[in-house]
Amino acid sequence: MNGQRTFFLTAALAFSCALPSAAQADETPKPAAPKAVPRGSGPLAGAEWDFLKAAGQDRNEDVLELALPQLEDWLARNPEHPAAGEAQFLKAALHHKLGDHKSALLGLLKYFQVYPRGSSLEDAKKLFTEILVTKADKKLRPVLEGAAALPEGGAAAANVSALLEKLSAQAGEAYYEPLTAEFRVFFNSYPDHAKSDSLRLALADLHRSKGRHLAARLDYEKLIQLYPSSPLLPGAKLSLGGVLAENLKDYDRAIGVYQDIAASFPGTDEAWTAYGRLPALAEKQKKYGLAAELYEKIIELYPDKSAALNSYKAEARLLREDLKKFPEAVAVLNRLADKYKGESVKCIDALLLAAEICRKDMKDAECEVKMYDRIAGEYEADPQAPKALYAAGDVYSKAKDGEKAREYYQKVLEKYPDNPLSKKAENRVASIISGKI
Repeated sequence: MNGQRTFFLTAALAFSCALPSAAQADETPKPAAPKAVPRGSGPLAGAEWDFLKAAGQDRNEDVLELALPQLEDWLARNPEHPAAGEAQFLKAALHHKLGDHKSALLGLLKYFQVYPRGSSLEDAKKLFTEILVTKADKKLRPVLEGAAALPEGGAAAANVSALLEKLSAQAGEAYYEPLTAEFRVFFNSYPDHAKSDSLRLALADLHRSKGRHLAARLDYEKLIQLYPSSPLLPGAKLSLGGVLAENLKDYDRAIGVYQDIAASFPGTDEAWTAYGRLPALAEKQKKYGLAAELYEKIIELYPDKSAALNSYKAEARLLREDLKKFPEAVAVLNRLADKYKGESVKCIDALLLAAEICRKDMKDAECEVKMYDRIAGEYEADPQAPKALYAAGDVYSKAKDGEKAREYYQKVLEKYPDNPLSKKAENRVASIISGKI
C-alpha cells in the first residue's frame, strides 16, 4: 500500500516539474503575427487572372457569358492587383462583344475614373469613341462625352461616386440597369466612403425616376437607417413620404413619415412641405380629427402663408361636413374674419358661410343674425352690408318678431336709401305696421 502511494507521489512530482511556471510561459517567445496582405496579391490571383484573360479571348459567346461574371467577381476580390485596370477594360470589352453597349460604355467611363493612367487607356478611349458614335443615343452623347474626361486627381472612390451621381441625374432612365449594377459594386468596394449617404440618395432617386417605387422605398429607408445624422435626412424622408403616398398608396405609412418630418425638422422647408401634404392624406384615411389638428397647426406655425387661409376654410369644411361640429365650424370662420379683418371679400365670404351653417345646420336664428351684424358693422361700405341687414330682417320676419324685423329693415332705409333693397325694406316696414307681417 505504501509502495503504491509512493509511486503516485513520485509521478505527480515529475509531471509538475515538467510543466513551465506561469512566468516561464509568459517569457516564451510568440510567433509574429502575419503581415496584412494587400487585396489582390494572393498567390492564386495572378493565375486566375491569366485564366480569365484567356477565356475573354474565346470566340464562343456562351463562354464569354460564363466568363463575364467570374471576371466581375475577380475584380471585386482583387481591386489592387496590378492587372485590375486591364481587367476593368476587359469587362467593358466583353459587354461590348455580347451586345450590351450601355454596360460597356459605363464600364469604360469607370475605367477612366479609376485607372486614368492605366496601360489600356488608349484602347479604352478608342473603344469608347467607337461605341459612342455607333450605339449611343445622340441626345445623351454630350453627357457621356463630358463624363469621359479624365480626373485631375482624387481618390478612385470619390471619382466613381461623382460619376454615378452625375449619370443618374442626367442619363438615369436610359442607363438604369448598368447604373444600378455599378451602384452595387461601389457599395461593396467602398463600404466606408464618406459620401455614401449622397450616393444612396442618388440611387433611390434613380429607382423612383424609373418607376421602380418599391426599390426606391427600400433605398430611402436604408439611407435613413444607415445615416441618421446625415444632412440629407430631411429630403430623403420627404421623398420617402412621396413614394409611399403618391406611388405605393400606403397612406398610413406616409402620414407617419410626414409627421416625423414635421416633428423632427421644425422650421425647415421639408417640414413646411410635410404639413402641406398631411391634412389631405389624413382626410383620405378618414382621420378627420387628425386632419383638423393639422389644419390648426398650419394656422399656428405659418400664419403669414396663403396656406393659413386655406387651412381655416378646410378646417371649417371638415368640422361641418365630416365631424358635424357646427358651432366649432362657425368659430373657425369667425377666427378667419378676425385674422383677415380689412380684407372684405375673404371675411364677408367666411361670415356668410357661417350664417349659412347657423341657419341650415344649427337652426339657430340668433347665431345667424350675429354673422349679419358683423358684416354690416365692420364693412358698412361694402355692397354686402345692406344685404346683410335685409337678411337679418327676414330672419326675424320668419320668426314672427315684427319689432326686430322692422328694426333691421329700417336700418336699410336709413343707411342705404339709394340701394335697390331700400324700396323692398320700405314695403316690408309698411307691411309690419299694417299688421300683414
